[in-house]
Amino acid sequence: MGAFIAKMLLPTVSSLVYLPAASVATKRGFHMEAMVYFFTTFFTAIYHACDGPGLSIVCFMKYEILEYFTVYGTAISMWVTLLALGDFDEPKRSTLTMFGVLTTAVRIYQDRWGYGIYAGPIGTAVFMITVKWLQKMKETRGLYPEKSVYTQQVGPGCCFGALALMLRFYFEEWDYAYVHSFYHLSLAVSFVLLLPKKNRYAGTGGNPAKLNCYTLCCCTMSPGSTKDKKEKRKTSSRTIWTMPTEKPWMRGCSTPTLPLCNPPSTPINKGLSISKLKELNGWK
Repeated sequence: MGAFIAKMLLPTVSSLVYLPAASVATKRGFHMEAMVYFFTTFFTAIYHACDGPGLSIVCFMKYEILEYFTVYGTAISMWVTLLALGDFDEPKRSTLTMFGVLTTAVRIYQDRWGYGIYAGPIGTAVFMITVKWLQKMKETRGLYPEKSVYTQQVGPGCCFGALALMLRFYFEEWDYAYVHSFYHLSLAVSFVLLLPKKNRYAGTGGNPAKLNCYTLCCCTMSPGSTKDKKEKRKTSSRTIWTMPTEKPWMRGCSTPTLPLCNPPSTPINKGLSISKLKELNGWK
């Protein structure tokens, strides 16, 4: 009985392997891809938990909705991963991302279990990547990208992705629990391998915004440290909304005090009498 329950819970537990992929994507600067992986993990785990024994309490949505978003999240994860591998420039990258998000939603709503739900995003992305890389090779007259990218990322990632699709469509009838769990594992490994080592659109050279609850909820950068605030105050420039600290009547003076009268060059002898002063001035 215990082995049967463990076997039924295996697809639910194996769906959590997308969380390490989301962590790796966040570390490399692919925050959007990490959010998609987390979205897929959440709905896949809840969907398989509803099939497990004694876990129907977690089904807070209709079973059809969970099924739809499970397939949808998986297809979008493949799409954004391949677009990240292609390293497209803006605004082409954001345009292609939204194109895949919208068209995949319509395609999966029409048919959730056909080959086209994954073949469409994968085929389109591979075609665009191939065209771009061939153009780069023609311009540089050499291999693009480097050989290490093909041997360490593209080759192994495509092998694990092909293995995942084969398990998903051809071998699930053997043993659904084990085969589907290996499908989750192979797909997560392919995501980690296909993602580039660094996202060149992640920052602009300054201190990057940290991905935390404050950033996600408030849509602003997290408050900086005290040192950053002091440096910002020092380097703040004057604008039309700031009042000048220098008084208008003090702009020509080096000191804020009024100038004093200079003393006479010859000292006055306090011991002289009035008659002596008249004699010095030529008075009688």
